[in-house]
Amino acid sequence: MFGKKISLRLHIFAAFFLVFLITFSTVSIAFRMVIQSYIQSDSKEKLLTTSAHTLQLANNMSILALFKTPAEKKATVIELIQSVSGSSDVKIAMLDEYLYVNYPKSTDSFPERVRVNSIKSVLEKQKVDLNIRSEHVLEIKSSVLYILLVPFNRMTFLEDDRSPDSYLLFYLDSSPYTRFAQSLDQTLYIILLSALFLSIITSMLVSNNIIRSLHKLTTFASRIGAGDFKPLECKFTDIELDSLASDMNLMAYRLSKADTDQKTFFQNASHELRTPLMSIQGYAEGIKYGVFENPDEATDIIISESKRLSDMVENLLTLSRLDLSSSGSHSGKKSLIDLRETLDSVIENIRGSVILAKKNLNFSFPEGAVTVLGNESDLFRAIENLLSNAIRHAQSRIDIELKTDDMFATITVTDDGDGIPEDLLPILFNRFVRGEKGKHGIGLALVKAVAEDHKGCIFASNRSEGQKGAEFTLKIPLSRI
Repeated sequence: MFGKKISLRLHIFAAFFLVFLITFSTVSIAFRMVIQSYIQSDSKEKLLTTSAHTLQLANNMSILALFKTPAEKKATVIELIQSVSGSSDVKIAMLDEYLYVNYPKSTDSFPERVRVNSIKSVLEKQKVDLNIRSEHVLEIKSSVLYILLVPFNRMTFLEDDRSPDSYLLFYLDSSPYTRFAQSLDQTLYIILLSALFLSIITSMLVSNNIIRSLHKLTTFASRIGAGDFKPLECKFTDIELDSLASDMNLMAYRLSKADTDQKTFFQNASHELRTPLMSIQGYAEGIKYGVFENPDEATDIIISESKRLSDMVENLLTLSRLDLSSSGSHSGKKSLIDLRETLDSVIENIRGSVILAKKNLNFSFPEGAVTVLGNESDLFRAIENLLSNAIRHAQSRIDIELKTDDMFATITVTDDGDGIPEDLLPILFNRFVRGEKGKHGIGLALVKAVAEDHKGCIFASNRSEGQKGAEFTLKIPLSRI
């Protein structure tokens, strides 16, 4: 469906080769364009310079040749042409008005005469107007010739497009330029092929280094998948791979910690669940076999332990759901709620326990609504756990206060008990950590999980200024909706 998978090494080589191919094509095209432009501009410049120089010399000789015969004037022009041609790359030919080649003769240079006749034939085929000074580029026998045809009057030694009696043909063969450009092309090809070879070697070195590093990381990932969370003791030269290795080590550490916490959780949960179950089983068997003289007491214990077991299971289920929410696997439903109403419900629910414990509960709420975005069931359970904890530890008084600032709603629960032992303060909200009068070590851990699920926090301290007891502070962000 997605095509055949290929090696990373091939990907890297293909990238290098593509860069080389684009570079090679671009450089070759640009080089040829530059060379061709140079040949054209240089050839035309030489033609114009030589023609201007020749015509200037002819003009300077016009007065001296005033009293010469036509034959002598023709010889003078040919002598001038020979002199200029001998010192320039541009060759000059002279044609009469009937396009007969007066110069060069076969005796002067047979190849040049043949070339001039070839040029004349092409110009005749193209029906060029010979009486107009014109430039041409002709390809004759695989040679590119740059041509400048000038109507000339050898009687006056002047350029004349009205009554010329001859024509000066200036021509330049660009073959030497072409051969030089070809030699440069060959040199360029050698350089580029060397660059291709170096690119192949470089791509192999780079890909081998990356692939070796990736093999180490994939082996490490396989170890993590198999449950071996030992960190990878390896440093990589590439920043990205080294960062990936660091992230994988951090992931392995967190997975190891989560695995340890999970095993510890199951062990503690099993132990905590087994205790009330064994108590229920023992008292139930005692009732069945008539061990107790007063079965009502055993029944009360069974009911009490069942309630304790039910609370523990409910707390464990809530903790499990909050763990899923924090990991992103599950999202609890939240809505706008008034914390005052939630606190009223909690107080009404535990009022019987307060009266049974013969303790006083005092509360203070603001007059206006205190709106937060949250899960009312979870907040109810968290506040109920805080108050239940305070009821167990208080001597005679529990105070609950709700107040707000610009960002948070703050619930403060205080009691007048013996306070929190200093050694328990750092780990008080860990799971299965119990104080002297604790029940099963789940309640405060649940409060912390609920607070974090609502983007809030919980912290505990002992009361100051000579007052006995503990103080728990729960902060929940106010709704901005």
